[in-house]
Order: sequence, then structure tokens, then C-alpha cells
Amino acid sequence: MKKRKTGFAGKYALATLSILVLTAVIGCSSVPKAKVGVMETKGTALGDAATPNWVRIYVSEGITGLQKLTVYRNMYCIVGEESGANKQFTNTWADNFSAQQRIGALLRTSIQSAYQATARGQAQSYSVTDAVPSTGSYQQEIDNMINSIVNVSYSGAFREADWWVLTRRYDPDVKEAYIDEYTAWVLYTIPKTILNQQVADSMLTIADRDSDLYDVTIEIARSILVNGIDSWGSGAGGTGTVGNSGFTSVD
Repeated sequence: MKKRKTGFAGKYALATLSILVLTAVIGCSSVPKAKVGVMETKGTALGDAATPNWVRIYVSEGITGLQKLTVYRNMYCIVGEESGANKQFTNTWADNFSAQQRIGALLRTSIQSAYQATARGQAQSYSVTDAVPSTGSYQQEIDNMINSIVNVSYSGAFREADWWVLTRRYDPDVKEAYIDEYTAWVLYTIPKTILNQQVADSMLTIADRDSDLYDVTIEIARSILVNGIDSWGSGAGGTGTVGNSGFTSVD
């Protein structure tokens, strides 16, 4: 009997089936066979494939972990991350990454928390008979203020480093079942004093003296200028496993 050749369509179907099989294995907690291995990194061609410390810490602990390092003690860290199946796509994304949009996202979370905390503090200072303000009654004003602040163009961010890695998620018992993915990271830093000053200035410029939030805004701006931006990077990163000791190369 002649052996039937597998055409392009057959190979494509086989590859698709392999991915579906692997996905099923990964999603089944009763069969913990799926493993992840590093196939290639930015440093492979240079003979140094080890993942940089900043990437390992960002992936395991997020931006708050990076901020604890002595080297970044007086800096705010901004990290961009992107994943995809195509190397050119992820590398092009890294080349074009701008810190400005990421700064805006981080500021949005931090300043939103600052408004809520300040409003709560003010509410606690009111007597039982006083009319107590709430963040809910001023939410539209708060949202408008934050939108204005995050859309300001902040300068002074410096591109520190970038890195990419190709990982393979696979089932060691099923040779054809694997998923390859590229992930790229870009690290920017900006001196705390510089960003604190710019954010405080923007808040003081944007604040409306006739707004019920004027005093709150001034208080937050002064706090940022003196104490810095609270909760910077909270919740950003810290969800992956790249760089952990469990990662091994795939033969």
C-alpha cells in the first residue's frame, strides 16, 4: 500500500489539532503535564540568553517590585509589555513603544485613589449634622479632572532597556502539541522629582477655583509635590512566570 502524502491543508489541520490538544491539556487541572520552556531570547545570538533581573522582578512582582530596587529608588518605573506569535510584530511594537501613554494609565489609577482617599478623610472630619460630601456626588468632576491630567504630555522619561523572549508551552508526551509565543518588554524610568513637579503643576493649572473639588485638588497636588505619587504601578505586572527558576530550554 502506498503511503499517502500530507499536503499543506493536512499539515495545517494537524498543527491546529496539536494546539487544540495542548490547550485542552493546559486547561485540565487533573493532567498537569504542560510545561513552558525558553526557546530563544534577545541575548541568544550574543551568547547571553539569561533574562535580565528587571524583567524577572517585573514579571513576578510587578512595577512595585522594581520600585524597591536601590537603583530605581528615586525613579518611577514604566514598563510596556506585548505578546504575539510573530517576532517582527513584537519587536516592532517594542521599537515604537512610547512611555507617554503608559504614564497616563499609571497616573489615572494613582490619582483616582488619591481623590477617593482625600474625600474619605474629609468625610470623617464632618460632624453627624453636617452635609457630608461623597466621591459619588462629584464623580463626573473627578473623571473630568483625571482625564485632563492624564492627557498632559509629561517629559523626562528615559528608555533604560528592552528585552524579548520566545517561549514554548508544550506537552512532553505529545511531540506535535505546542504553542510558541514571543513576549517583549520595554523599561522606561523618570526621576520622581521631575514627574512629581509636572503632575502637581498640571493639577494646579487645570483646577477650577469655582469647583467643589478645588480644595481637594490643591491638597492632592501639594501631597504629590512633597510625598510623591502613591500607589504608582499598583497592580501592573506581576502575573507571569518568565524568568523563574522553573524555566528550562527546550531541545
